[in-house]
Amino acid sequence: MSSSQASSFTKEPAVVYPQERFHISQPASPGSYLGPIDASLPGADKPPLLFQPFKVKDLTLANRVIVAPMCMYSSQDGFMNAFHMAHLGSFAIHGAGLILTEASAVQARGRISPQDAGIWSDDHIHKMKEIAEMVHAQGSKIGVQLAHAGRKASSQAPYSQPPPTEYWPDDVVSASGGEAFKWSDHYVAPRELSVEEIKETVRAFGEAAVRAAKAGMDTVEIHGAHGYLLHNFLSPVSNHRTDAYGGSLENRARFLLEVIKEVRSQFPAEKPIFLRVSATDWVEKVIDGPSWEIEQTVQVAKWAKEAGVDVIHVSSGGNVAQQQITAFPGYQVPFAERVKKEVPGLHVVAVGILTGGKQAEQVLEHEQADLIAVARGFLREPSFVLSAARELNVKAKLSQQYERGRRDK
Repeated sequence: MSSSQASSFTKEPAVVYPQERFHISQPASPGSYLGPIDASLPGADKPPLLFQPFKVKDLTLANRVIVAPMCMYSSQDGFMNAFHMAHLGSFAIHGAGLILTEASAVQARGRISPQDAGIWSDDHIHKMKEIAEMVHAQGSKIGVQLAHAGRKASSQAPYSQPPPTEYWPDDVVSASGGEAFKWSDHYVAPRELSVEEIKETVRAFGEAAVRAAKAGMDTVEIHGAHGYLLHNFLSPVSNHRTDAYGGSLENRARFLLEVIKEVRSQFPAEKPIFLRVSATDWVEKVIDGPSWEIEQTVQVAKWAKEAGVDVIHVSSGGNVAQQQITAFPGYQVPFAERVKKEVPGLHVVAVGILTGGKQAEQVLEHEQADLIAVARGFLREPSFVLSAARELNVKAKLSQQYERGRRDK
């Protein structure tokens, strides 16, 4: 499916009942700090940093825990649906300060699989808006991750077998093209994105930001990590271009910075913009020649801040199948710390096997990051925030409908 297809979809007649928009008022956001569980414990009079509010521009979070974007591969033609409402809504009910939705493709060909979410059409706004309204009714905040899969597009959906007609193997694009630039043998060979297509893709990110605003999103996160299109351009491993978008770091970062400026110009000025990056390709020991690493990440973070990014979400890897990662709790935190120390004024999100409240609090106390993002931890336990609160001796606000769960009788 090309980026020009699927611009509109057939609509079924809708029956609308205003009563379906009714919500119970939440006097305080779930996950808000209410005091200590045991006031006799040392330090109980001081709220942990993890449960102190955080403000950037007009966005105020009740706590500093973010649900990181996680692909659910549960969409048809890019549409979010009832599953996404339940999935994302559960995190709001259970106290997440901010929920970032899964990667949502700004072009149809920018999906990882045929079952990825999308934001390339105005038709996608409706369900996103319903989800945002539900999250806001609970007192939480929500943003959408704007993405393009680049050379990892048109890949197999993990839960099912869509027919071959659902894929677009002849329209997978990247910084450089050909067999040598396949992500692995299980992916198709990309073709090189033309300069005109680069400009079209920049505009697509901007148009997606407009749709995100119409859907009521509190923020957007530009996906520049994990081997997707913007990362393809940043890394010299995947970018062998010889034009203005290849070669020097400044040239390789040009596409990303154009996207940031376009999104910033199209998204409400009072709302913040997040950027997710991979701090390293993790290939220094297995690939000869230059790759993507933390020093370049720091420089691009400085440029991104100047271009309009307010918060940077520091992950790693994903661009090369040969990557060698030794993962352990907090293994990516040093990258976040490096960016935070070297780019003053840019808020930083740490992510990467952050497994509980005490570990997250330690990252904040050591000023390694400003916010904590958790992904699989929320899949294992949607009430991750409330568990972290108990671990830190925090009595956290529950959703009104769940308050009885605090009582034994």
